[in-house]
This record gives sequence, structure tokens and C-alpha cells, in this order.
Amino acid sequence: MLTTIIGAGVSGLTVATVLLERGWHDDGDTVRIVAAAPFEATVSSVAAAVWTMTDTDPLDLSMARASVSRARFAALARVDGSGVRPLRQRELSRTAPDATPWESTPWVRRLRIDDVPEGYAGGFLIEGFSIDPGQYLPFLRDRLLRVGVRIDAGFVTDLDDVDGDLIINCTGLGARELVGDELLQAIRGQVVIVEHPGLFDGVSDETDPDRITYVYPRGHEVVLGGERSVGDESTDVDDALAERIRRDSASLDPRVEHAPTSRVRVGLRPGRPTVRLEAETLSDGRTVIHDYGHGGAGYILSWGCADEVEHLARTTIGDQAARDRVTARPGNVTPSG
Repeated sequence: MLTTIIGAGVSGLTVATVLLERGWHDDGDTVRIVAAAPFEATVSSVAAAVWTMTDTDPLDLSMARASVSRARFAALARVDGSGVRPLRQRELSRTAPDATPWESTPWVRRLRIDDVPEGYAGGFLIEGFSIDPGQYLPFLRDRLLRVGVRIDAGFVTDLDDVDGDLIINCTGLGARELVGDELLQAIRGQVVIVEHPGLFDGVSDETDPDRITYVYPRGHEVVLGGERSVGDESTDVDDALAERIRRDSASLDPRVEHAPTSRVRVGLRPGRPTVRLEAETLSDGRTVIHDYGHGGAGYILSWGCADEVEHLARTTIGDQAARDRVTARPGNVTPSG
């Protein structure tokens, strides 16, 4: 059986990894990826890429998916070369934050008023992870290539034309044209990458959703953000915005004020009211599973969504052999370095 994944961003690579772990690339079965662009040209490579709490709707489902991802990132943080590192982050708010179900988890606790800087009314301390796309995405790709998973360049305009017994659509914003999903809209993001000035904890301020600010260290650099401009599809660097990001970030952590800039990146997040993760039958009877629309939570939801894709594939395609090859619940295997 041939399974074709469309898209080589974090969703496509993670789905391929889970399928590999579950035996979909054994005994004559083949997994391959077809992508219009390599991962270096996807929004996944631009993302700040942290595991933190998310309010993506529906919240209970997003929490379940994010919790699966967190367990995988915790394991990957112990693998050399993965690009995953623990990150303690303070999420600050200038107004008293509402209660959140995340407070019932071991990873999130409410900050006391004397734990927050002047001008802030509260916030949360989050035990999460930073993910360096420049290391992490090649880490996933290389493991797939080592076992013979093909990653082919190709622009897909019609799902009916894709080779494969099972097709998995991880095209992100591209699904707007590919499947005519009018609920998808671009959410522009811009980040400033600076040289590491010696900080190890993250901090963010999302009080104003139109002027978010964060400082996230990772490896040898620090990511400063950010932007969340709904409907803006320009991928040109906005120099004025870059200066604003630097000023706002320095107000959160003065240590980044004079850190030299390495680069400025722009990406278009695939915004959607909810993630689309469901199976559909093509005109020729084949199954396609959609996994897109993660907005700014692509990394946070990646492993949880990939596990659901694999489970949905087993239960949908009616392949008893595929169902029988699974001997453990999803999420129990960690890719090796």
C-alpha cells in the first residue's frame, strides 16, 4: 500500500514519522511525501516554535493534542541533535488573566502578583519546550530519508491526481486553493532573530492580540516577536515592524536590547476557526485525511494531530493488516538520533 503525504512542513514530517513508527513503511508498504517546497521554505521554518499552552478551539481537544506533543518533546529533548530544549516561560498579562483549564496540569501555574513586573496584573509560569526549526525539521527529515521514505518535489492541484492508496493533506495555507477551504486565512507573522545574550527563560506578553511580544531563547540565538496580522499576505520584511518588535522585546527583557540581529523572517500561518482533521472519500473511492489549519499552534499540536491521523487512517481505510500492525498506543515511540 502506498501512502502519500502532501506537504513537508512540521505537520507533514511529523505524520510521516508516526506512520513510520507504526509500521506503514514495512513489508511492501510505502510512505512518501510530495511537497511544492522543501521545509526550509515553509512557515514551519519561520515559526518561533515553542511548546506552550494554547487556546485553540475546541480547547479540550487542543489540550489533549498538545499534551501528546509535550510528552514527545520531553523525550526528544533527551536526544542529541533534535533541536528540542526545555523552556521555562512567563506569560504575562496587563489585566488579571481568566482561569484556564491549563492550571489543572502540572506544567502551568498562575503567577502571584509579586512575581510579575510593574505594570502587569498577573500571568502564568509554563514549563514547556523550545524547538529550533533549523535543527528539528532536518532531524525529522533525515530519519525518514535513512529508512527510504521519499520526499519528492511536486505541486499538487487536484487530490484525484495524486498517486497513493491513502492520501494525507498537510498543505497548511495551501489547502485554501487545493480543496477550496474558504475558512482558511493567512495570519502574517514576523520575527527578529538575535544573537544569544545569555538568557535561558522565555517571557511573553499577549495582552493585546494585535501587538504580541515574546522573547524565546533557543540554542545559540533568541527569537523576538511578534506579529499576528489576519489577512495580510505580504512576505516582505517590514523594517518598521522589526524595530517595534525589538523595542517591545527589550521592554520584556533588557538583555536583548543590544543583541546583534542575525536575520528577520516572515511567514504566513494557516489560520482557521478550528483545525481540520477528518477523512474524506475521493471520487474514485480512495481516502484522503486532512490535517491542516493549525494557525500558530502547528508545533504545539503536531504530535497529537499526527497520532489522530494514524488512528483515523487505520479505522477508515478498512485495512485489517494495517490495524493489526499496531501493537502499542500512539505516542510511545521516540525517534532516535
